[in-house]
This record gives sequence, C-alpha cells and structure tokens, in this order.
Amino acid sequence: MLNFINDLSGTEIISAGLALLLVLVISLSLHEFGHAFVAYKQGDMTPKIMGRVTLNPLAHIDPIGFVCCALFGFGWAKPVEINPIKFRNYKKGLFLTSIAGVTINIILAFLGCGIYYICLRFLPLTNGFNLFLLYFGMFMYTINLSLFVFNLLPVYPLDGFNCIAALTKYDNKFVNFMRKYGTLILIIVLIFGDILLFQLVQWIGTPLEMLWRLIVY
Repeated sequence: MLNFINDLSGTEIISAGLALLLVLVISLSLHEFGHAFVAYKQGDMTPKIMGRVTLNPLAHIDPIGFVCCALFGFGWAKPVEINPIKFRNYKKGLFLTSIAGVTINIILAFLGCGIYYICLRFLPLTNGFNLFLLYFGMFMYTINLSLFVFNLLPVYPLDGFNCIAALTKYDNKFVNFMRKYGTLILIIVLIFGDILLFQLVQWIGTPLEMLWRLIVY
C-alpha cells in the first residue's frame, strides 16, 4: 500500500490531489494542536495566549512549509511555542507535550488504513467520490505514519529528542551532543536516510495493515 500508483487517469489525479491537500491540512494541524492542547493542560498558558489551542488550520499551517510538503514530500507547520518552566511537573509536562503530536499521527494513520481497506473491500471505485475516499485513506495512512516515524527520531529538535530530554538529566552527554549537532545530523538524515526511514515506515505499518485486512476480509 505504501507504493503509490503511477498510472492515474484524469479523475484519479483530481481525486488524489484533493485528498492529499486535505490530509496535509488535517495531519499537520492536529499534530500541532496536540502539542498546544497538552502543554496548556499541563499548566503552560503560552499556547493559549498565542492562539494555538484551536482546531483552526490557519493557526497551525505555515504556507511555505505546506507547499513544500505537497510538492516535495517534506515540509513543516508552525511550531508551537511553549514554556516548560510553567508546567506543573516539568519532566512529565515536557514528555506528554512532546509525545502528543505523534500520538495523534499514529491514531490518524490507523484510521486512514481502515478507510483505505474498507474502500477497497466494499466500495465500487468507479466514481470520483469513492476514489477520493480511497486516496484520502491512503494518504491519511502513509503521511501520518511517516510523520510518526520521522518525528520520533531522537534527533534535536524533533519530538523524539524532546521525549528523551524529558526523561534524562538535562546535562547528559547525549542531550548536550544533540543540542550541539542535532540540526546537522537531521540534515544528513534528510539527504541520505530515505531508505532507512522508508523501511521503518513499512515495518511499523505492517501490523496496522494486517489488522485491517483481518477486520474487513
């Protein structure tokens, strides 16, 4: 399922394009909303003051990052500004805030996988709306699974690094190293790590696909 269909008709191109744009809006917005909402619930008013505790995509979407994501497969949303010192429990608040975005992504990936296989199993793929649902499910699955894997990498400034930083001493060697060289490492991963990231996505996605096959077939 992770292999995109190369030969598309005109109707399929329109359906796939609309589905891709909608999924990007939903996925990026909910990821950032997750960070903002949890930080706010942990006692930090910063996301609320900055207008980020909202489901309105306009508060979360970065126009340039969104276009890059749609055209090149890599982009970004507006990062949520937080002040961990305001958390009622610093380590707990930082960990929960960091993990919130990817938690939403894996839930969306699970739902998208289900939509995809339900469409394949029960819907005649002969009209634009059904094709739209098929591609919506496929993109919801693949994009959110990719966001889940990528953001959990233990590389600064990704969510995975922040989770580790929340569970370890502030001045430990790994955290200090990543704060110093993490951006460079991330650039190297983006340039040379496509195969590894793709394999991780496939490995994590296999159980989701197997489960939905068992449910709908």
